Amino acid sequence: MILTIAEVFNLFEKAETDADRINVLRTNNTKTLRKVLACAFNPNIQFTTEGRWPNWKPSDVPTGMTYSDLHREFDRMYLFVQNHPKRPPTLTEKRSNELLVQMLEMMPEGDAIVTLNMMGKNLKIKGLTKEIVETTFGPNLLNESI
Repeated sequence: MILTIAEVFNLFEKAETDADRINVLRTNNTKTLRKVLACAFNPNIQFTTEGRWPNWKPSDVPTGMTYSDLHREFDRMYLFVQNHPKRPPTLTEKRSNELLVQMLEMMPEGDAIVTLNMMGKNLKIKGLTKEIVETTFGPNLLNESI
């Protein structure tokens, strides 16, 4: 069973050593996890929200029973990346905000918070550093785009 990104980060925070933290990331290595880390640590990936968070209502549905999660929704994240080639030029700020709210409200609350923190370039995960990410996945990961 694939854990949600928030669940992976919860395990990461509980790990006691850097070796244990690296093991958590490697054990739960998914495309989405790598992309979340790249988005959070790559300064070239900038989000259109610029620190403005939408008003959204966290899902009260238990994790695993929500309509979606970050694994399923990440492929639409380009909609919120500045100058992304797939982002429609006609996408207004209002519509972008509506899409983001819909996405967040379909996910478990933990994944929604990870999404907002990623977009704000601060995942707020104890012990998670650029150095740990580079040691785990190599320095090229942080140069990837979405």
